[in-house]
Amino acid sequence: MRRIITLLAVFVLFLALGACGNSSSESSGKDDGEQKLAKELKLFSFGDYWPEDVLKGFEEKYGVKVIYDPYGSNAEMLTKIQSGAVDYDIVVPTDYIAGRMIQKDMLQELDMDNIPNFKNINSLFHERDYDPSNKYTVPYLYGYIGMVYDKTKVKDPVGWEDLWTSEYAGHVLLSNVGREALTVALQKNGYSQNDASDEALKAAKKDLLALHPNVYAYESTASDILSGNDVWIGAAYSGTVGMAMKKNENLMFKIPKEGGTIWMDNLAIPKVSKNKYTAEVFINYVLEPEVSKKISDEIPYSNPNSAAVELMGDEEKNNPAAYPPEEDVKHADWYKDMGKDLTKMDHTWREVIGQ
Repeated sequence: MRRIITLLAVFVLFLALGACGNSSSESSGKDDGEQKLAKELKLFSFGDYWPEDVLKGFEEKYGVKVIYDPYGSNAEMLTKIQSGAVDYDIVVPTDYIAGRMIQKDMLQELDMDNIPNFKNINSLFHERDYDPSNKYTVPYLYGYIGMVYDKTKVKDPVGWEDLWTSEYAGHVLLSNVGREALTVALQKNGYSQNDASDEALKAAKKDLLALHPNVYAYESTASDILSGNDVWIGAAYSGTVGMAMKKNENLMFKIPKEGGTIWMDNLAIPKVSKNKYTAEVFINYVLEPEVSKKISDEIPYSNPNSAAVELMGDEEKNNPAAYPPEEDVKHADWYKDMGKDLTKMDHTWREVIGQ
């Protein structure tokens, strides 16, 4: 009898210790019919990509502290997630990187019952190639790489070939990111931006070397440069141009005839997260129309949330940098995960810039 009592006592103690061990993360079951929220949410995202009042709004509404850890590139994010050093709850991978993470089983499948506001996402962005069943990602912001130009210096540019115009010597902007710079030359020559064949890269290298005397700056985050008057034409992110337009009213943005690039950043939950339910509640909060509009008000990229766009004023909805005409973007190309071919592109770019 005493042995039975002792065994029962050990069993009760084991249950108690197990309960204490789970106290730092959200409950894996139900509490009065609802899952518990965690005390903290670890957000791993590009820097300067979240308005402070949006994160504070979530904290006040749900009582969950948001820890925002910024990164500078998709590569940096992937390295840290793969290391497992920190159990992040939300990451923001770009389209082709999200596809790679799905293939490598790095993301958790979403419970869409916890994200009913997904209905606000424009149907055009359902069934994306990298996540065709909407199982792992939710669109956050999107945009384009297209042509920026000063309307007082350049009249009605048509395509990438206009960057090679001798009159613009010393006034052209080009990205310092190899793949983005190569895209301009590849598309100019009729190739896909994802073409890493020797023939395509050889022609692109020749053209970029010829373009060099025209280049004022190689820079991908160029809002400060564009705010001045030194750049007359170039290739730039639509959101970067949108921010610069607030200071330089002469700037214009258009998609080149060759198509340019379209990209999408996404919200996803990595496998290392211990707070999946809380992360899904956060995603649903971000998709609330008023919240999503606040994000666009501060970060002028294109918003895939149709309900948020409906709340915008005419000036914002008609901004060509954020919402270019549909007929202009139908040929915009998505970046693909190039795998080992990306090394060939990087090598070609280093030859162009002399490294």
